[in-house]
Parts: sequence; structure tokens; C-alpha cells
Amino acid sequence: MARLNMFPIMVILLLANCALPTLAHLDDSPAVVECKKHFSIKYAFDVYNYIFKGKTIGDFSCRALVALGRPCHNVFVNNTFTYEHTGNRTAIQARADQVFNHCIIATSIPPPSSLS
Repeated sequence: MARLNMFPIMVILLLANCALPTLAHLDDSPAVVECKKHFSIKYAFDVYNYIFKGKTIGDFSCRALVALGRPCHNVFVNNTFTYEHTGNRTAIQARADQVFNHCIIATSIPPPSSLS
């Protein structure tokens, strides 16, 4: 009888767990717990990918980030440094500031009118 080799499945699960940082990795300090209540994991992935992977961020994620506020954004970014050790901390902090500022500008511009 053929036996299923579990090694490839275990490797995939391990890689997926390491490659997908989430809000769950953050510590449970009171500030983090409170901020997690107000921010979707989908938006967290978008912000993370912008900061650490150089990807674009969508309008809904920008709106959610601005609604979350800079204090919670900073809590998440600073807490991420405890488990994310890639890149220059100064450059990453600059990128985090850049995404927040970008989102403030992007959400303050009204969408184009279709009544032209």
C-alpha cells in the first residue's frame, strides 16, 4: 500500500508560516491588543508588503490605515522590529512613515467626478 510522504507538506507549512507575517506575531501588550481590534489582517498584509516588500497599497487599505491613526501604525511598525530582522531599521521606519503620509494624501483627494 502506498504511503503518503508528509515531508513536502511539512516543508510547505513551515515556509508558509515563516513567509506570512501577521498581526498574530505581535506581542500582546495593551497597545497592540487595542490596535488589533481596529485593523483587519488584510490591511495589515497590504501595509506590511508596502513597507517590507515594496509593493503597492490599495485605496481601502490606505483608508483603513488613516482611520487606524499614526499611533497604532507606529505601535505595529515598532513591534514588527522584534521579529522582522530584514533590512535597515532606519530605512524601514522611513518607508513606514512614507506609506502613512502617502495614505493621508491619497485619502484626502476626492475621487474624480463622472459628471463632466
